[in-house]
Amino acid sequence: MADISGDIPTIADIKSHVISFASSNIKDERTSVDIKEYLNCLQPKFDILEEKKKAQGWLDWAKQLKTLKIVRSSVPIAILPNGYRGVLIDVKVNSPHAPDDKIYDANEKIRQRVARGNCFLQIENGPHNGTTCVLYALKKFTGGLGDDDDRDQGDNFTWKKYFTKPLESTERVVATRKANGEAAHLSCQIIDGHFVMCGGSKNVHLLFRRKEDIDRYKEPRYLIAREVCETVMHYLELMDQNDRFLLLSFLSHTHFTAVFEILSPVHQHVEDLSHLPRNELRFITWTEINIDSSNDGELCTVPPHVAIEIARALKLPTVDYDVIPMADLNNRMIEIRKGYNFEGEVLYFLDEKASVIGLLKKKTIWYILCRATREKVKYAASACLKSPEGFSISNAIRKLETRLDQIQSWLGLDNDGLKHWKELTSKFMRWTVKRVEDSKITHSDIADRFPVIWKEFLEESQSTDNIQFTWKEPEGSDD
Repeated sequence: MADISGDIPTIADIKSHVISFASSNIKDERTSVDIKEYLNCLQPKFDILEEKKKAQGWLDWAKQLKTLKIVRSSVPIAILPNGYRGVLIDVKVNSPHAPDDKIYDANEKIRQRVARGNCFLQIENGPHNGTTCVLYALKKFTGGLGDDDDRDQGDNFTWKKYFTKPLESTERVVATRKANGEAAHLSCQIIDGHFVMCGGSKNVHLLFRRKEDIDRYKEPRYLIAREVCETVMHYLELMDQNDRFLLLSFLSHTHFTAVFEILSPVHQHVEDLSHLPRNELRFITWTEINIDSSNDGELCTVPPHVAIEIARALKLPTVDYDVIPMADLNNRMIEIRKGYNFEGEVLYFLDEKASVIGLLKKKTIWYILCRATREKVKYAASACLKSPEGFSISNAIRKLETRLDQIQSWLGLDNDGLKHWKELTSKFMRWTVKRVEDSKITHSDIADRFPVIWKEFLEESQSTDNIQFTWKEPEGSDD
């Protein structure tokens, strides 16, 4: 599949294809103009010697920092063509068993230079000898307290540190639906007439040309990366050769990374994905290799609405989006908070040139409370199994209610709505722990099948989690 037969599409061919798609499928005139203007400016040119120099300089910088972790792994023989030997180098923020927020929050250089997904390929022999960056995903962005799953301290304004310009520079906002899955990445390059793909999860990537290559990465750390790449191959196999070549050629010409969420019916977080027959991809955006920090004025390579339409033209399934004026932002955030049965949205802030100057996660109250419930019930189930004699259900409920009180203070939730949620979730805690004790539910079920268990509890108890809240999010300084 990854071997090239015949001519590959040029960047001009791909632009023409996308413009034709836009003319037939996009009704919003400004979006059509944005697409044409972006494609007119897209003239990818790369100096391989300069790319190798940048990559080595970035890695030399990373090696000096204890806050970064570098993992090297040999590419299995024969995945690279013509007997080339290779090493993949993954670099991530070094925060073992803890969120990476503290490191990103405290270090501007790391925010500028280290994406959530940085992968380099070192070829050790032959004419391509040297090291290049082959995959560079989205830079870190965050939300206020409650909106970021891993953040439980700080303030509601830390997210502004991640903006490259003042919030007042915003002209439009692109709101994309937040897919409740795992991060997934894909890039591609052409080596001696072969498409060589790099794909994986947030911090672990692998190199492959064919489906059977993926099975050669046996280590447990590749578990999610293998799932991502197998899902990618499934979508590529569904495409005809022309569409497949368009996509892989676009990635090869531009050196972009495609950023997705992978939705899995066997790894469900909070949203119920049981209806999916298999793993699915949802395209989010394209990112460029920006390891020299020369383009710090924008956080995304392509304006998000333009990126999504290009992906649709290349036959990729995408998240949904809306473009809204800055004046409507507050109303949009209120509607997100009121949402039910979905995680929330990611808001991209665009300046007058349609450059992305900042991103913000905004989540539904329903999701924030469900996720907190999931985490506390999961912890209680683990404690119950580990030490049945010392386990106290009342202590577990107290810890859950303390967490809900924290969320109330972050979001300014009303007392009546929170009281109903506490009553509901204390019943759920007792119900779930009893089933764990009776071996009807496993600890891993709570981690991977929470939405299914939650739905079963609601039906059995004839309860609803569609609880209406009023709220007033705390105000504060922008410092």
